[in-house]
Amino acid sequence: MMSMEEVIKLISTYGLAIVISGLVLYFAVKFVNILIDEQREKRGVATHDERTKQRNSVGAEIQSLLERLVLRCNADRAYVFEFHNGNLSLGGLPFLKMTNTYEALAPGIRSELHKRDSMPFQLFQTFVDAIYTREHLIMDTEQRTEEYSALVYEILEERNIKFTIRRRITDLNGKVIGYVGLDYCKGSEEERGRAEAYLPALRETATNLGALLSVNK
Repeated sequence: MMSMEEVIKLISTYGLAIVISGLVLYFAVKFVNILIDEQREKRGVATHDERTKQRNSVGAEIQSLLERLVLRCNADRAYVFEFHNGNLSLGGLPFLKMTNTYEALAPGIRSELHKRDSMPFQLFQTFVDAIYTREHLIMDTEQRTEEYSALVYEILEERNIKFTIRRRITDLNGKVIGYVGLDYCKGSEEERGRAEAYLPALRETATNLGALLSVNK
């Protein structure tokens, strides 16, 4: 039978072993967690870099599409508006907004990109309804109809736009995510007469933009 002294010594030995084992386990777990965190950070950086590269690539392709569209349709300006949720209204509901995200210009034409940021849909409800219910629309400041609000025409005139052609953009699931537009600042009778002829090029560009913008999301 073990003496009390031997029992105490045994307990002390095992206790010390347990403490040492606990410390070893603690630092081992901590080391493993550090390695895991480092791997996560590396993966996060790699993912961020890849997405940034992808966004830059997509942006360059979109810009190229718009530049070609300006040439094909003899337009003064081609651009993309994307739809998104904006700030909350006084009632607490989100304002649906549209932001001009890309633009291509003909020589000598002034950029409007900085003037078209985050416009609330409520300002252009009739216009927005038209974008959602039709594939394209044509607005002419010299041949106005009651279909669009006076505010829409006023804004076009402020930007020296004689007439504009726009087509909705849908993502890969068919959801309307924005529109592509062509502005004509000279507004000659010849160009007005050719507006319908530009629709196939606008349709093709809208289809390509939908695929690119879906990737960009």
